[in-house]
Amino acid sequence: MAQETEVREEEMQREYRNVGKPVTRIEGAGKVTGETIYADDMQLPRMLHAKVLGSPYAHARIKSIDGSAARQHPGVEAVFTPADLPEYKKNFSNRRGVIFPDEEVLFYGQPVAAVLASDPHVAEEALALIKVEYEALPPVVDPITAMEESSPLVRSPLGDVDRSEERGHVTVGVEQEEAEGKPSNIASQMNFKRGDVEAGFEQADVVVEHTWRSAVVHQSYIEPHSTVADYDASGELSVWTSTQAPFYIRDELSQTLGLPENKIRVTATEVGGGFGGKIYLQELMVAALAMAVRRPVKYIMSRKEDMLAATPAPQAVIDLKTSMTRDGKLTALKSRVVYDSGAFPGAPMLPGCLLVGGYYKCENLDIQGYEVLTNKVSVGALRAPGAHNVTFAIESHMDMMARELGLDPIEVRLKNAVEEGDPLPSGQPYPRIGLKQCLEAIAESEVWGRRNRERGTGNRGVGLAVGGWLGGLQPASAIVCLNSDGTINVTVGSADITGTNTSFAQITAEVLNVPLEMVNVTTGDTRTAPYAGMSAGSKTTYTVGRAVKLAAEDARQQMLEIAAKRFEAAPKELEMADGVVRLNGSDEKTLTFQRLGRLSTNFAAPFPAVVGRGAITTRKMAPGFTAQAAEVEVDTDTGEVTVLGFAVAQDAGFAINPLSVEGQMQGGASQGLGIALSEEMMYDSEGRLLNGNLLDYRMPTTRDLPPIEAIIVEVPSEEGPYGARIVGEPSIVAGAAAVGNAIADAIGVHLTDAPFTPERVLRALGKL
Repeated sequence: MAQETEVREEEMQREYRNVGKPVTRIEGAGKVTGETIYADDMQLPRMLHAKVLGSPYAHARIKSIDGSAARQHPGVEAVFTPADLPEYKKNFSNRRGVIFPDEEVLFYGQPVAAVLASDPHVAEEALALIKVEYEALPPVVDPITAMEESSPLVRSPLGDVDRSEERGHVTVGVEQEEAEGKPSNIASQMNFKRGDVEAGFEQADVVVEHTWRSAVVHQSYIEPHSTVADYDASGELSVWTSTQAPFYIRDELSQTLGLPENKIRVTATEVGGGFGGKIYLQELMVAALAMAVRRPVKYIMSRKEDMLAATPAPQAVIDLKTSMTRDGKLTALKSRVVYDSGAFPGAPMLPGCLLVGGYYKCENLDIQGYEVLTNKVSVGALRAPGAHNVTFAIESHMDMMARELGLDPIEVRLKNAVEEGDPLPSGQPYPRIGLKQCLEAIAESEVWGRRNRERGTGNRGVGLAVGGWLGGLQPASAIVCLNSDGTINVTVGSADITGTNTSFAQITAEVLNVPLEMVNVTTGDTRTAPYAGMSAGSKTTYTVGRAVKLAAEDARQQMLEIAAKRFEAAPKELEMADGVVRLNGSDEKTLTFQRLGRLSTNFAAPFPAVVGRGAITTRKMAPGFTAQAAEVEVDTDTGEVTVLGFAVAQDAGFAINPLSVEGQMQGGASQGLGIALSEEMMYDSEGRLLNGNLLDYRMPTTRDLPPIEAIIVEVPSEEGPYGARIVGEPSIVAGAAAVGNAIADAIGVHLTDAPFTPERVLRALGKL
C-alpha cells in the first residue's frame, strides 16, 4: 500500500499533456446552438402523448374513478385508471413501485389517472372529464407534529422499503433501522454514540444549543422530467428518458414489469439538468402505458407538474447542542436530526447523521436521526442530499462558540477538523481527505481577506463555513477501441451530465499520448454500452474514469504488442507519441496508429482488433470537502441581504479538467446561495403547494450572484484516476451556513431558519 501511494504521488508531480488542462466541454457547442436532441425533441411514428390527472387533496381515500366521458372525447385514444393498467409488481411502500394509487392518495398532485391522445392539448382537455370521488382525510404537513403519538397517520403502514436509489448517492456500510411494530409516522431512525456526552458538556467553557430549520427545495433543472417509451412486436421495451441512471432504470423496470433485462433498452437522452433529482420517476408509468397500447408514448411534465410531483430536497429540523473549551477544543455534540420524507421513505437521514458529527474530531457525541412521513410529495436528492441541512446547524455552532470564546473561526476549525484515519460517527475511518487544506486555502481568499476591513463598515459582514460529501461507490466498465484510421473510440454507459465525457477523452488521450482530437467518447444505451452506475454521488469520474484509464492502458498494451512483433522487439522497448509507435530512440522503426488500425481491422488482417477493456469495483470512498467564505450587506430597514462576494476552496483530488471543476464549484455555490437567500417550497395547512412555478419559487439570477472565486485544492485520492476524487456535490453544501455566519457578523444575530428572507431578517432584528 505504501508503494502504491508513492507511485500515485509521483503521478501527481508529473507534467501531463492532456489531464490537468482546461478543456472546453466537447458537447457544449451542440447545447448552445440548439442542435442537441432531448427527449422532448423525439418524434416516433404513431406516438401518443400522455397527460396525467393529479389529486386535489394531500390525503384522501379514492372512492371511485370514472373515465368514460374522457374516453368519448374526440381525439382521445385511451384513458387509464388504476383498474386499466397492465399487471405489474406493485409496492405501495416505494414511490417508484406504484403508478397510480388504488385506494389512498398521499400527497397533493399525486397522479391518479392518465389520458393518451395524438395531440397533447386534446389529452389535457380530457383530464377535466375524468370524475374522481374522494373522501378527504386529515393531512399531516409538519414533520415535528407528525412524530407525536397523537398525530393522525400519514398513510397505511409501510412494507418492504427499497433504499437502493439512496445508496447511489452515498455508499457507506451503515443501515438505518426501519419502522416496526406499532404504526407510526416515523419511517426509520438511527443512533450514533461515542464517549460520554454529558461529561463532555461539563468540562466545556461554552455550551451552545439551538434548533435549525431549512426548507423544502426543488432542484429547478431547466428541463422537466421527460420520457418516451415504445413496446414493439418482438416484445422489446425501449425507453428514452432524461435520467442520470439508465442501468438502474433497466433493472427496476425488469423487476417491476417482469421483463428480462435483455428485452429492455434504456437510452439516457441529454439531461437538461438533474442535480440528483433525475434518477427514476415516471419511467414505469410511461413504459406500462406503451405496453398497454402497443404504441410509442411520450410524457413531458409541465413545470407545475414537476414542482408538484417530482422529488424535491427535504425540509429538515436539526436540534443541536455543542460545547467547547477555552482553547477551542470541541468536547461534545448532541443532535436530533429530523428529515421530512414526504409520503414515501427516501429522505437522506443517514448522510445527515454522519455529517453533522463528521466534520470535526469529537470524543463525545450522541446523534439521533429520524426519517418522518408527511402528506407532502416524496423527496429525493439535491446535490449532496441532506448535507446542507446539517451543515447549516453545525457550522453556525462553530462560529457561535468561537465568537463567544473570542477565537478565530478558521483557527478553531483547523484545530478540530478531521483528517485521514479519524472516525466518522459510525466509527468508519476517513481515507485521505483535504478538509484542512481547504481551510488553509480559503484563509488566503480575497473575500476572507476583507473580513477585518469590512468590520464596522455599515451592515457588512464576512463569514465562512466548511462542507463535504462522502460520495457513492459502484462498479464501472469502459471500452477503448482503435479505428482503422488510427483514431480512438471510447464507449461508456454513464450519462454525461457535467462534462464527464470530456474528462474521459482527456484520460484516454493522456494514456495513449495523443492529441485530444484523436479521441471520441460515446455514451451507449443499456443494450450496447458497458455497465456503469448512476451518474450521482459525484462518483462518475472517480469510478468510470478509472475504468476508462484501465481500458486505455489495455488498448495501449495491445498496440505495443502488435508493434513489438513487427519490430521484433519487446513492448517495453517501445514508446508512443502523437499517433506513432516507435522503437526507443529510433526514427526508422515506426508504426502509425493508422497502420496499426489497418493491421488489426482490414480483410485478412494479421492481428486481432484492438479492443481495450477496463472494469473496476470501488470499495474505498474519496470524500470531497470545501471551505467557503461569503461577504454580505444587510439592509436593516428592508431586511434584504445582498451577497457582495463569495469564494469556494474545494479539494478535487486532481482536477482532470480544471475548467469543468471550476464550473462545478461555481454552479454548486450558486445553488447554495439560492438555498441561503430565497428558495423554499411553501405548503399550506392542507398540504397544497402554494408556489408551484418559477415566478413564485424564487431562484437566484445572475443579478443576485456575486463574482465567485474558485480555488482548486488537490489532495490526491487513493483510487481515483490520477488522484481525482468527487467534485460535484460538496460545493452546494456550505452556502447557507457561510451566508448565515456572514449575516451574524454584519448584524450580530444568527438566523436559525433558512432561507434568510427579508421577513426573517427583520424578525431576528425585532422589527416585526
